[in-house]
Parts: sequence; structure tokens; C-alpha cells
Amino acid sequence: MLDPIEFIQNASSITKKSMNRLKLKTNPFSEKPIRGNTKFFVGRTTELMEIADILGAAQYGSVANAAIVGTKGIGKSSLLNVIYYAAKRQNHWTVELEASQITPRQFLIQLMYGIIRDNIFTMDGTLSTDYLEHSQKIIDIYRRLDSYSDKTPVHYPREKIERDLDYLLNNVKEDSKLCIILIDEADQFARKGCLRLLQFFHSFLYEDGILAFFAGSPTLMENLTKVSPAMRDRLPKIINMPPLSKEESYDLILRRLKDAQIPKAKGYEPFTENAVDVIVEECDGIPRKIIMTCSEAISIGLKKGLTDIDEDIVKMAMKKLGISVGHQILNHLTPAQSKIVKALASFGGKSTVTELAKVLNNSPGTVGTHLSDIYEMGYIYKERSGNNVYYTLSKELNEVLINNDDEDD
Repeated sequence: MLDPIEFIQNASSITKKSMNRLKLKTNPFSEKPIRGNTKFFVGRTTELMEIADILGAAQYGSVANAAIVGTKGIGKSSLLNVIYYAAKRQNHWTVELEASQITPRQFLIQLMYGIIRDNIFTMDGTLSTDYLEHSQKIIDIYRRLDSYSDKTPVHYPREKIERDLDYLLNNVKEDSKLCIILIDEADQFARKGCLRLLQFFHSFLYEDGILAFFAGSPTLMENLTKVSPAMRDRLPKIINMPPLSKEESYDLILRRLKDAQIPKAKGYEPFTENAVDVIVEECDGIPRKIIMTCSEAISIGLKKGLTDIDEDIVKMAMKKLGISVGHQILNHLTPAQSKIVKALASFGGKSTVTELAKVLNNSPGTVGTHLSDIYEMGYIYKERSGNNVYYTLSKELNEVLINNDDEDD
């Protein structure tokens, strides 16, 4: 009869031996946030210079709120985290928020709670001596916020929340300090239901001493201004995050490996040079994809009891994760465009507008407009045959949608 405790102990021991066989003490490829540890932060010199200029100007009254934009996994959250700790070292009030609570009332509660918890209370949970003269008022506000959520008591209406926030910013915060608000996943604000919240930002982001960074997709500003055109003026700075260069991608992998390798390991071990080349080439400078690929390849190596990880193991990892040019294209398409290319695949990768419109139960005009957009992006091709125009999938989409073999064991 199997003893479950003994089984876990034996399995853990085997994993440790397998890790040592790969010349690693631990798997260094974690997606956890940097949280102030910058030894794995690679590149971004241009973006850091832009942020430094914005912070420097804001301290002297020239505030310009900014949007940090880039594709998924490009490192926006990591950059926000760097801003957080840099601002903390300068003793500014700093709050990290996610656009998950999207009503004005919820957002104000989340913001105020973050200000008090992260900037006014000390690490041991007591009020900082810098704010003792305001202690009674701060404690009263904190008690109202302590169970913050959509269920906040009705005796704490939005008007009072706004007055309390105004008190913290204009009476408690020193004039020499900024209140820096870092908002991740800000695309969630780009919906009509958030219009009131965006209208709140119209005035709030012009307050003295407030500096905000919104992080989101490449189309963040376009999406926000569709809902509220005034947001363009409130976020005048746009910081674009391009993919890492090949040199930076190699550096990212090497830095993480050096942190976890056993003393006798060299170079990119346990990865072969060819394996690293494949990772850098296929992941297109997207940090999250590089990290996920390396982590998955190590996991496969552990399960197989390998001593090194070659390009075949890396390709196996990529296939399992769906990391390929074709998958990247699918992630880039809108939901409507994605449906169209999948319908195109159902015809074997080649079809006319009329055929696609029938299967999608949509008008030929709408389908044709989407196809033109996808064609302009270079993701599909078109050719004329007699009176018909046929659209065909690119090689990359064809491999993902049609020639997608079963995963290797």
C-alpha cells in the first residue's frame, strides 16, 4: 500500500537530483514581479530616461501624466514596479493599483486605502510619526476603509470619500511630495460603463502634486479616448515599450541562469547554444515568452532526467505553451478578425468573402472590411481567379490553424 507522505518525499528527492543534473540549484525563470530587485531588469534605457524626465519635471510643478503601452508580456508591470520603488526612495507617496475595481466609488476606496496603507502607516502597522498631528482623522478614515469593497457601508457615500481623499492629499501630504498613482491593466477603463470614472479623472489628474502612469495595450489611448476624448489631454505622454533586442534577450536568459547555476556550470548551461538561439529567435523579444519558454523547457528536462536542454526540448516547450509566430498573430487579432481566420481555416485555408459571410452569418461587407484589414497587416494573402477573389492564410497561421499536430508526450 502506497504511503502518501513517503511518496511525496521520494518524488521531491528525485526532483532535487534532476535539478542538480541540469547544473541548477533552482528554476530561475519565475514570472513573479521584480518587487524592488532589479538584478533581472534588462534594457529599457530609453523608457527609463523618459520616466526620469517626467518625475524630475513633476517635482517642480510641471506634471505630465503618462501612458505606458506595449503588447502582453512586454514588461509593463515590471516597469511600473521600478517606478514604484524609485519614487519610494524619494519619499513620494506611491500607490500601485489594478483597474479591476472599475466604479468611481470602488476606485476611490482602493486609492485611498493604498495611500494610507503604503505611505502613512509604517511596516509594523502603526501611524508614521510624520503624520501624528492628523492621527485622529487618518484613523477615522482608515476604519471606514478597513473593509473596503463594493459592500462599504452606505454611511460612507462617494461625496464623503472624495472629501476624505482631498483631505489626505491637501492637508496631510507635504507639498514637496508627489502622489504617484500607478494603474496596471488600464484598458479595463475603456468601456462606456467607466465613463463616470474617466470623468472623475478629468479633474483629478489636473490636481497639484498628482502624477499618474496608466499601463495598457498598444491601443490604450485610442480605446480610452473613444469613451472620453478628454483623456488625451490628461495623458499627454506616451511611453512605448518595444520588444527587447536580441542582445538584451540573451542577457535576460544569462542573468537568470547565473543566479541559479551550481558553481561548476558555465555559460548558458543547461541550455545548449542552439537552444538559446531558438528561444531568442522565436520569442521576438517578449520577456514573458522568453521566461515561460525557459521555465517550461527546464520542467520537461526535469521530467525526462536530462543533463542538458537542446533545441528539440525548447521546441517541445514552445509547442506546449503555444509560443510561435502563428499564435502571436492570433493574439494580435481582434475577436472578430480571429473568427474570420478560423473560418478561413475551416475551408482549408482558402475561401471567398461570400463563402465566409455565409458560414459566419454576417454581411459580405463586414467580412470584407475585416479581411482587408488582416490583409493589410500581412497575415493573409489574396489572389484573383476568374471573377472571384480568394483569401488564403499565411504560412504561420496555416501551421497553427490547420497543420497543428498533436503535442509530443
